[in-house]
Amino acid sequence: MDLIKLFLLGAMGYLLAGFFDFAQIRKSRVLSYLFSVGFALAALPYPILISRFPSPHSPPLSRLLLALVIISAVATIYVATVEIPLRHKTPGTVYNRGTYKRIRHPGFLAHLVFNLFFSLYCYTAAITLLCIFFVLCNLVLVAIEDVFLFPQLFPDYPTYKQTTGFILPKIRGHR
Repeated sequence: MDLIKLFLLGAMGYLLAGFFDFAQIRKSRVLSYLFSVGFALAALPYPILISRFPSPHSPPLSRLLLALVIISAVATIYVATVEIPLRHKTPGTVYNRGTYKRIRHPGFLAHLVFNLFFSLYCYTAAITLLCIFFVLCNLVLVAIEDVFLFPQLFPDYPTYKQTTGFILPKIRGHR
């Protein structure tokens, strides 16, 4: 039952993150601040799970997997929340450098890798299923952003979509 509550908590976080994007379109700072809590809610289940479900692996393997979980968590946070504000110098336009140069949603891939390592660390079917559900929630969010929200937020997004892959790089053949 606790896992269902954690899923609902995380799913609510993804929903609020979508509303955050909508608030950006409406240029509402108040709503943006209010809905930014969604990012924390989406992340909150993970420390709760780690505190309640210790890894069943041997200590060396547990430490290695935990290190990979932490590294992939930092990478996810960097790509999804730090890279663009830190490096983007032209507000209102698409950031198409760094990790966003080859794919439009590198945060999704980082989140996927994080969930893979997290489920390997915990190594239970229920937590693996929960991680799969969180990845699916994130996929729905990035798909909605890609199709509906980002084209409204960034006038140059359609051009970016033509040249940059969704979650995998576009294959660039020679002509």
